Amino acid sequence: MSATEKMPPRRSTRRRPSSISSLSSDSSESSRFSFQGLLESPPPSPALPSIVPRNVKKSPFRFRNLLRLFLKLSALLLGAGVVLWVLLTALYSTGSRFDISYLSHDGETYDLVGDDSLPKEPTPVVVTDKSGQKKWTISIPPAIDFPLKPSAYASLCSASEDIAQHLIELKSHAGSHGHGNHFDYYHVDGNFIDVPQAEEFGILPTGTGWSWHSGKQDKDTMSEDLNTMQAPAEDKYCQRSLTYVMETSDAGFGKTMMGLWMSYGLAKKEGRAFFIDDRYWAYGKYSTFFQPPASPSCLPPPDHQRLPCPHHARHLLVSAATIPWTFGHGFNEQFEDAHKVGVLRQEPMFAFLRAGYEALFHLADADAQYVDKRVHEFDWKIRDKGGLMVGVHVRHGDRHPWEYQYQKSYIPLENYMDAARESLITASTNKNGSEDHVKEMMSKVILASDDPDVYTSVEVSHALRAQEYILLASKSNLDAAQGYSKSNDKFVDDNVGWEGGFFKDVFWGLGDPTPSKTARSLQLREEQMENEGRIIPSEQALQLRALVGRAYLLDLAVIGKSDKIVCGASSVGCRLLAVMMGWEKGIVKQSWRNVDGDFDWKGIVW
Repeated sequence: MSATEKMPPRRSTRRRPSSISSLSSDSSESSRFSFQGLLESPPPSPALPSIVPRNVKKSPFRFRNLLRLFLKLSALLLGAGVVLWVLLTALYSTGSRFDISYLSHDGETYDLVGDDSLPKEPTPVVVTDKSGQKKWTISIPPAIDFPLKPSAYASLCSASEDIAQHLIELKSHAGSHGHGNHFDYYHVDGNFIDVPQAEEFGILPTGTGWSWHSGKQDKDTMSEDLNTMQAPAEDKYCQRSLTYVMETSDAGFGKTMMGLWMSYGLAKKEGRAFFIDDRYWAYGKYSTFFQPPASPSCLPPPDHQRLPCPHHARHLLVSAATIPWTFGHGFNEQFEDAHKVGVLRQEPMFAFLRAGYEALFHLADADAQYVDKRVHEFDWKIRDKGGLMVGVHVRHGDRHPWEYQYQKSYIPLENYMDAARESLITASTNKNGSEDHVKEMMSKVILASDDPDVYTSVEVSHALRAQEYILLASKSNLDAAQGYSKSNDKFVDDNVGWEGGFFKDVFWGLGDPTPSKTARSLQLREEQMENEGRIIPSEQALQLRALVGRAYLLDLAVIGKSDKIVCGASSVGCRLLAVMMGWEKGIVKQSWRNVDGDFDWKGIVW
């Protein structure tokens, strides 16, 4: 055996690579030498770590790669941002995102191009985005005087209903629910874009929302004292609001008060700031009759953002012309208590009115002082002696009863007095069935009426006037006071009294400088109103109207303090008296009594 055979080969702890097995058996020595050489001095390889440490500097290869990767990612993100910005700019630009059309008064639909083509009159507009989705909003040019005419608000609501229904029907053909949908009071129309959002999206031009701060608005307007205000910051505006516009073509005071109180209650329920606008109210300034209400902590919204509909608009406007939309069937369905029957279903609406009464029915200083004095006088004459105040309110004039047999005339006065007597007997009967004769004897009827001749009627001869501060006289009384005689033509047309009660034509004719042409002036007035003209009353007319309104309020304020009330529910004043008396006392305990048929108490009747 050779030397190489006697010495066994040296073993390595490393596994032999497969290439070693291919070495020739005839060169074992050289094979061993080569294997050892590989173990002791391996060649550098990019794939295998070096076995022998090297004293060399670390290569910057990894740092350069990371830097290059970071720069590439930054460039990609920057490019994506630029592209996104371009797309959003195009998306929200007025001319590129939406195509705008509006429904004109003649029923035709017109396409609009650019802000300058928006209609000059208030109108709903339909917009179509690039994906073909149709939305709608309401355009009220900021330059138009606020408030709009009552009929304009009614037209806006009517047209808005048509457009909203039209868009629903269009979508119904695409598979959604469609024609004839009936929505509840708080339905949110997903197709509607409110004015602030429409301005943000560029659908509507940004209006000079605070232009009315420059002094155009009368400082006595109840929304705010605006004389010293500057353009407010955006966050100073109320987030949600309700503005009640007192302008109406109705001559009556009661309907305005009913709408005012109900609107306040609704605003409180919905968490809206409440504002009052009296600029074109037929009776003049709110402050002539009432103390100013508490001002919200925020500013009223820009005028062109106050919308009469839809109800979920951020800034809602209510007037006599929009009552059917704000307080119509949907309102009744929403708030009537379905778990109760009869008049008890009306309690939630009664609560709205009561909230308005408590917050707003604070008479101007002189009138409030008189009411306190008058009620104190009745307390001394009646209540302090064990009697009751039984208030009776008689409405004549152009308000006729609901009861069929009296619809063309008036409820007889004896009906009122019989009801008052029955109420008094009921209140004077003890639990054991005995009657309190002292209470019956010391009780008195407190009478209020719009008809001066009622006070001189035999049926009510023992009644006391509710107030004697402002008295409305009949023409016969005026003529007698001024020495009228048939031979003196001087007084023939000078005196216009209140024979028969309150009539709208007499009211509109107050202060007319040409009494002999009253009929013609009323005709001209009606023609002007039909043509959307606003008639600004003279100072004399406003003074006379103020007296009429104050007399009405004084009557209600005193009668409202009564222990029992008798009246005809067809009169708005009668229904307001129930609110002033309160739900528990007036309705539940039946201290308020209607003599006009079998009708229950109702709130707003339109």
